[in-house]
Amino acid sequence: MNDQTREIVAAIAKHLGVTPQDIDTNSNLETDLGLGPLERADLLSELSNKFNITFDPTEIEEIETVSDLVVIIEDLLLE
Repeated sequence: MNDQTREIVAAIAKHLGVTPQDIDTNSNLETDLGLGPLERADLLSELSNKFNITFDPTEIEEIETVSDLVVIIEDLLLE
């Protein structure tokens, strides 16, 4: 895991109130982490503010796992 990935996972963990070690990048946001639509929107909003990025609504629909989220954030940070 690179530094940027670690930072993203740490931000997700902080939002969920767990340690980064508790976050598996293969975890499903809904079934494994228990994020419903509202919690998911809160998480994306917080990550958007933290990393100064804007999620594309079509990309949001494709996010299922922590890894999906990390890849999208890393791509947006490259733009």
